[in-house]
Amino acid sequence: MNNNSAENAIPEDNNPSGFTEPFEAIDMARVAIDSANVGIWIMDPISGKFLPSERTRELFGFLPKEDMSFEDAMLKVVEKHRKNAVEVIDGAFKKQHALYIEFPILAGPDQKQRWLSVTGGFSSPNTGNSYFSGIIMDITEQKQSDLRRSKFIGMVSHELKTPLTALKAYVQMLNNWAKKQKDNFSIGALSKVDKQVRKMLNMINSLLNLSGAEAGKIHLKKEEFRLDVLINEVVEETLFITSTHNIVIIPCDSVSINADREKIEQVLVNLLSNAAKYSDKTAEIEIGCSLSDNLVEVSVRDQGLGIAPEDIQKLFLPHYRVENKETEKIAGFGIGLYLCAEIINRHHGKIWAESEPGKGSTFKFTLPSN
Repeated sequence: MNNNSAENAIPEDNNPSGFTEPFEAIDMARVAIDSANVGIWIMDPISGKFLPSERTRELFGFLPKEDMSFEDAMLKVVEKHRKNAVEVIDGAFKKQHALYIEFPILAGPDQKQRWLSVTGGFSSPNTGNSYFSGIIMDITEQKQSDLRRSKFIGMVSHELKTPLTALKAYVQMLNNWAKKQKDNFSIGALSKVDKQVRKMLNMINSLLNLSGAEAGKIHLKKEEFRLDVLINEVVEETLFITSTHNIVIIPCDSVSINADREKIEQVLVNLLSNAAKYSDKTAEIEIGCSLSDNLVEVSVRDQGLGIAPEDIQKLFLPHYRVENKETEKIAGFGIGLYLCAEIINRHHGKIWAESEPGKGSTFKFTLPSN
């Protein structure tokens, strides 16, 4: 050690930690952020001024010192995801609630697609002024891993579906034979088998749809049909599988829509199944629809556990499940609501949740009417 170093060092007696003054002066927050390789950003709610860090600029494909506005950043988002990203961020900004969103961007000279996650919220420093701030992370590797897993799940699910479809057909044949023989025991047993086969087929269809959604391959077969009629059919089917709950249909308008009937049915089944899963068996579940301004709105309300505000924004992400003591024993893959959101978005509709812990939840979605 040279003389200058010795002079600058803190005497051992007064420095039990052994750290020198220059080390202690390091900005620990900056070190933590640099180590995590995340970008930070701040937005003024009054002026709308957007202040990104150097890493944030880099993540969006800008030079570290290059000017970048919020609008510039959003132009990097892949076009089909851009409108939703702007609406979600703008909604969180205006309503002053927590933000979490994932979207792909095209950035850099090669215009290679990368995935970013944006987390944010409002803060009020000692000055009394509020500001919107958060972090940005590159989650491309995670997304690629999810896609590989999804492809594998899709392949396995496809192989499982063929024998189950055959099994369902044989069960129906045996049930018809039992009815002719008036064999009540066999009729009851086969009815239970059929119920379990239906559950497994619904699970496999969800996994197959997840594989398609994450690969961007949800194909719609649109046709004109009565939504109120479909709701009645789905409730009847749900009561067959989940007979312990009381589902009330609020009188719906006679509404015709042009959509993929099978996929809208899947959305309704998912929402009703979730309501039943997270509700008491004696609790009432309501479903209804209404028409306004060329939009039909469907709502499913339960009296279940409810959802915390910080979880609502993440509900429609793939594989996301609310984890707490109440939900840890409830089975599920965390893909149902993600698929619902993908299907509704492909129909140019919107889906959202309104909830309060301990007071139940209401899930709503809109679709263009004819």
